[in-house]
Amino acid sequence: MASVLVVDDSLLVRRTIEKLLAGQGYEVRLAASAEQALEQAFRDPPSVVLTDLRMPGISGVQLCRLLRAEASTASVPVVLLTASADRRSRFWAQSAGAQGYVSKTELPELVQVLARVVGAPVPPTSLALMEPLTGGVHQRLAQLLDGALFASVIAGEIRSLARHDEASELFRAFSGLASGVLSYRWLALSREGEGGLFLHGPADSEALRAEVRGALPASKAVPQVFCDDLPGEGLRGEVLLRELKLGSRLLGRLALAPRHRGLPLEENTFLDIAARELPLVLRTLGLVEDARRLAATDALTGLLNRRAFTEAMERELARCLRHQLPLSLLLLDVDHFKRTNDTFGHTAGDRVLKEVAAQLLRSTRKSDLVARWGGEEFVVALPQTAAPGAALAAERIRASIEACVISFLGQRVPVTASLGVASLAASSLDELIARADAAMYDAKRQGRNRVVLAAEPGLPFFCTKAPPGLPRDMAH
Repeated sequence: MASVLVVDDSLLVRRTIEKLLAGQGYEVRLAASAEQALEQAFRDPPSVVLTDLRMPGISGVQLCRLLRAEASTASVPVVLLTASADRRSRFWAQSAGAQGYVSKTELPELVQVLARVVGAPVPPTSLALMEPLTGGVHQRLAQLLDGALFASVIAGEIRSLARHDEASELFRAFSGLASGVLSYRWLALSREGEGGLFLHGPADSEALRAEVRGALPASKAVPQVFCDDLPGEGLRGEVLLRELKLGSRLLGRLALAPRHRGLPLEENTFLDIAARELPLVLRTLGLVEDARRLAATDALTGLLNRRAFTEAMERELARCLRHQLPLSLLLLDVDHFKRTNDTFGHTAGDRVLKEVAAQLLRSTRKSDLVARWGGEEFVVALPQTAAPGAALAAERIRASIEACVISFLGQRVPVTASLGVASLAASSLDELIARADAAMYDAKRQGRNRVVLAAEPGLPFFCTKAPPGLPRDMAH
């Protein structure tokens, strides 16, 4: 026979639940406080503990944690008995490790919850509902202590979000926490600068986007929308805002559209805690992003460095091979760069490299990968681009570099570049780069300031001929 330890400071509640559970075949034990319950549970662990959430002294949440900490009772399931079936009660049950919770106003559900916890058949029951019971000074003191514990737990949960090093994953975790405590139509987080805009809402609709943009007009980013079956209905027009500041520095804004007018005190408390704790989390994320960006960026030109390009290119190459997509690569070398350094100095040489990098960014698509390969060499990956398109892109880059005007100490610094083009014909990045490199050196041998396409014999699905209208020396 399954045994249930019922813990509640109200004699009426204990007797009512005892009568209900005894009629369903349970062995019922009673305890008027958490202290009595602990003594009984340690001496003879029950099949399940049913405890009131709010009690004088040790609360139900604290009792649950104490039972979890003791080896003899760590596996005993706990069900919390609450004054109402609100989101906060569910949050408490989950955070304390309880297997479930039942409202005192819906005691008939208790039998079904216990049956699921102990693995017994779910019997029918028809007990009349019971009104929530209120206590005196001790109950009020327990509620105040419980409120302080609630704020502490929420703050700790938000601080723990600093473990996420991706903004989207951080917001997913935060919205999961928020939706467990608050009831809302949507929740949005905007970060200053290029940090992005994130939205937890019922649908990715233009009406929803417009509402969010109206609430957060400073953010121009397109929101990343995470849908989670949130109810779309509710009060429209009211939006609660919290600025996320670290000292005097504004890091972002938090916006929430409630389902009903005005939020309960504890839900406003949640937003206030979030406004206090999230800025430090966002600052930590920003430092991680800065470190990652510095590790992947060439310090002089701001382009990807060789290692970052190689890692990104390996992924792109695998994707193109898997889906039979075209892929081309351009390798570029600045002509007579040593002569430029010897004639004008290294400061002028650095300016040339920066200008070449700028021309590469202007002449390529956002989907292209542009990097400094080393010294005066640059590399560009052109996803979903076959040889003819790559040759046109290379010629556009060559012309833009030749046309750029660089002056240093009143003198014009001439800049041209030689480019080698290779399209996908092998399964290794090293082989693709080697073919582009050979074509680039062929361009130098032919007189520099030109584009040469690498030969691709036997390639089954890529054109290897130079497009009409290009100079003859572009075809290798």
